[in-house]
Amino acid sequence: MDRWLWFGSPWLLLAILGCAAAPKVTETTVSAKPHVEAPRPIAPAAEAPRPMRLPALAPEAAVQSGPPSEVRLVAHTTEPLPPPLDAAFGPDAALQDQIEFAGMNNPEIQAASLQARALLARVPQARALDDPTLMNTIFLEPVQTAAGPQDLIMSLQQKLPWFGKRELRGEAAYYDAQAAFARAAAVELNVVEQVKLAYSDLYFLERAIEVNRDLQARLEEIIEITRSRFEVAAQEIGLESVYQAQVELLRLQTALVEFQQEQQRALARLAEALSLPPSVRLDVRPSIDGERLPRSADVLVAMIDRCQPNLEALRRELNRDRASIALAERNYYPDLTLGFNWHAMGPTGLSRVATGEDSFALMVGFNLPVYQQKYDAALQEARFEAARTTQRYEATWDEVRAEVQTLYAQAVEHDRIVQILAQDILPLSRQTFDLSLEAFAVNRIGFQQLIDTYEDLLVFRTDYYRRLARREQALASLERAVGCAITTWPVELEEVPAVELP
Repeated sequence: MDRWLWFGSPWLLLAILGCAAAPKVTETTVSAKPHVEAPRPIAPAAEAPRPMRLPALAPEAAVQSGPPSEVRLVAHTTEPLPPPLDAAFGPDAALQDQIEFAGMNNPEIQAASLQARALLARVPQARALDDPTLMNTIFLEPVQTAAGPQDLIMSLQQKLPWFGKRELRGEAAYYDAQAAFARAAAVELNVVEQVKLAYSDLYFLERAIEVNRDLQARLEEIIEITRSRFEVAAQEIGLESVYQAQVELLRLQTALVEFQQEQQRALARLAEALSLPPSVRLDVRPSIDGERLPRSADVLVAMIDRCQPNLEALRRELNRDRASIALAERNYYPDLTLGFNWHAMGPTGLSRVATGEDSFALMVGFNLPVYQQKYDAALQEARFEAARTTQRYEATWDEVRAEVQTLYAQAVEHDRIVQILAQDILPLSRQTFDLSLEAFAVNRIGFQQLIDTYEDLLVFRTDYYRRLARREQALASLERAVGCAITTWPVELEEVPAVELP
């Protein structure tokens, strides 16, 4: 009876501990849009944005402290309240309201943030010890010893890794999570860029529709003048002029239909970036403030190291790889196993000197890392991964630098052409068309000359708004490529410190 009591007691203890440690199952409802912390709004123009900072937590602090702070965009400075739907989608909706709404609702941003949080939860797992092992040996037939019959042996063992292994595993997991937070910031930048691109397209299309409708009234005036002159003097102006004016009107109406349908496509792209349900209809009246350009592409290239989240992610991955190298080097050292044994003795036995007193023993053991090829291969793998990350960093830096220089050239091109159109070409083309219309009414110029001036005015006015929208789109892409709000950071090239690989 005593033997079976000793046999069942560890398992009863194990069942009790398992029930106490088992997590409580509660009924939960999974939302289609999990709640994540809202991004911070872009700082006003008077405030210089701060460079991106990753969570200032050591691996030890990440284990012991509460929820870590996330990587934020450079331009994010304060926590916003959720913008009301009217503010984000109404006629008076500002671009910043839509950016805030996208940051809180876009599933790509939420997925990247949740992935980073999931990776950060691996840090305490990586630093933790293995569970201790409790073993119970029951003798079906008691082993007779001088102290008495041996009924069972109960042992408790704990594996202890070599000094620094746990810390290095936690450090590698921590930097892996840091890299994920940086990539979440890159995803957020991409979504902000998509919102700005769609917003700029809507601005151009709305202005193009206004230009077409305005010039449509002027073209109808030309048709009336042409028809009146044909009725009065058919020999001076032919019927083909009336038909040509009507063709121009139909061409204008065709362009208007194209602009209107393209406007619907731009609204669809904006709704996708905002992750709107189908029941919500956008009614946006976009406007452009015309932010100033940075002084040179060199300033933007110098800002890349401090702001670009993909480069920051690669720097953190390199720290992770270096921790992996150090861990691979520590694997050449053995891990220690400590144990405690309890030998339970029966009260009676064959020996005349049997006392029935239990005996206790300590156990010390360690593994023998004798298979060097395995550890050599693991060390080479870690070193190759670190070298690969370094090369990825260099390739990404070159790619981003080329993209920044290309986008800056596009922004400068559109900006200068916008200035020429606004200051010189548009005023002259308006005056030319007005004077040509007056001259045509008194028969001082021909119909074709009037149509040429009309087409020039239509092309220049449309191109002005197209260039203005393309300029803003180039700036939006530049902010995504650089990684921060480039139009609100008044820095000189020498004020931007260089960032080297860790």
